[in-house]
Amino acid sequence: MQLVAGAWNIVKERRMNKDSLLDRYRLAKSTVGIAIEFPILIGGGIAGIVLSWPRLPFYPLPNILGVVLLVVGYVIHGYAHKEMKKYGVQAHQHSVQVRTLVTSGPYSKVRHPGYLGLVLIYFGFALGFAVVWMLIPAVIFTILTYLTAIKEEELLKERFEKEYQEYARQVPWRFIPRIV
Repeated sequence: MQLVAGAWNIVKERRMNKDSLLDRYRLAKSTVGIAIEFPILIGGGIAGIVLSWPRLPFYPLPNILGVVLLVVGYVIHGYAHKEMKKYGVQAHQHSVQVRTLVTSGPYSKVRHPGYLGLVLIYFGFALGFAVVWMLIPAVIFTILTYLTAIKEEELLKERFEKEYQEYARQVPWRFIPRIV
């Protein structure tokens, strides 16, 4: 059902205006994650093990760290979505549909906790399988997620103007408090 809803958002947005590729990726982020990103990370990891691709050193430390990152990433991502739901905000909505700026819960610490959770999940899969080549899609998906966050900030600045500027001043970190 989520795949259909995500695909429908893309179709609606294309009809409304000509969005950039990054805009379309942003609007379809949940669908892309389920249909493309996670299958690449999981399928690539399994293929890497079955086909004996080069492994990360220090077995089993990468595997353990990967599982920890996966669990922490899912908890952070879920907490961020739960906080948005409290305010009736859905992830990856078009900026004209967003009525409320969520600034509580994990959003009081970083501006993109959901994306932080996703990045941890990407690297959790890569390290969990301990296949060297799986770091490549993890890095690519992280860059796309970072660019998506930047684009969302631009849209939120337009939509909420001074309220968002004040929020960004109070919460200067995008992903990790006191670092990034």
